[in-house]
Amino acid sequence: MLFSLALGVFLIWIIYKDLTEEDKAHIIESFSEANYWWIGASSVVAIFSHIFRAYRWKYPLESLNIKIDLPNRFAAVMIGYLANLAFPRLGEVSRCAVLARYQKKPFEVLFGTVLAERLVDMLLLIAFIFLAIILQFNILRDFLDESFGSILNNSSSLWILGVTGLFGCAVVYVLWTYIQRSEIPVFARVRKILRGLFEGFATLKTMDGQLGFYFHTALIWVCYILMFMLTFQAFPETSSVPFGGMLAAFVLGGISIVAVQGGLGAYPLAIMIILVLYGVPETRGYAFGWIVWSAQTAMIILVGFLSILVMPLLNPSTQNEEASA
Repeated sequence: MLFSLALGVFLIWIIYKDLTEEDKAHIIESFSEANYWWIGASSVVAIFSHIFRAYRWKYPLESLNIKIDLPNRFAAVMIGYLANLAFPRLGEVSRCAVLARYQKKPFEVLFGTVLAERLVDMLLLIAFIFLAIILQFNILRDFLDESFGSILNNSSSLWILGVTGLFGCAVVYVLWTYIQRSEIPVFARVRKILRGLFEGFATLKTMDGQLGFYFHTALIWVCYILMFMLTFQAFPETSSVPFGGMLAAFVLGGISIVAVQGGLGAYPLAIMIILVLYGVPETRGYAFGWIVWSAQTAMIILVGFLSILVMPLLNPSTQNEEASA
């Protein structure tokens, strides 16, 4: 957590230290000139994407005979997003832990279904990355070469990456073999957790509502793209960026959120890097990235905290049981 937070602060400092007084004035001016109706519309679409995510969750859960109503699932999803702002990748754990507590369901199985969902989402993100590169290859080629060319053209770097990967796989295999055979209590607990995770993963293949699952997956990602496209209407300079450029900014921004805690510092920088390629001034692109990031973060904080407050009201029987215990 501390490293990720420090990296975000460092990225902010990297940009800030080189800003002139004129640059700072342009950034402040951009905040005042933005059309926030488009930003607000984007936030509404973002909420719908989270509703669709909560609805999609029912398919793997019901395949395991776990029935949890939509309000509880939605509240858990939003609490998970809120947790991600505090601790990187804690959202998936928090999302399952809160339902395990209030709904009395096995955490390991819940977590397995979430990991299965994340696997599908990760594959789609990778697909969008390749689509963005294909659509805007001529524009992105120089950027990709500058960012990764030294690694790809350096045979020693490739050898190091390959050997490190093989060594990591070997360590995982040996450790997994030992855990399967060991009678040590802690490893027995690990085996139980892993069985639950695998059971959750298996729902991708065994669930009855596969059509509904993938339909809602499509709705989630349509909302993601749409909410991002709406934000580009906030400034005249960004509204002229082609769809391929928006898609490139979308995927790089998404990667930055995964790499740095909540995208702090990294998201505005990632957006600026792409927008500069399409003729948007750096100060405008940087301000635009901060506006988009701030709006989405504020929405998650607001709805996330409301979800924490509502969760006990949705599950009064659990509260009564804990009070009488």
